[in-house]
Amino acid sequence: MIIDFDDRKFKSEVKSIAKKYGAKSSDAEMVASMALSIVIKSSKPVKQ
Repeated sequence: MIIDFDDRKFKSEVKSIAKKYGAKSSDAEMVASMALSIVIKSSKPVKQ
C-alpha cells in the first residue's frame, strides 16, 4: 500500500492523542518523535 504521508501532520496527531491521555507537552513531543521514528524504520522508500 502506498500512502501520501505528511510527517508534520502525523506528529501533530500523535501529540494530540498523547495529550488527551494526560501526557505533558514535552512527553507528548517525545512520544510523537518515537512514533515517527518507528514508522520510518518500518517503512521502505518507493519510486513513484
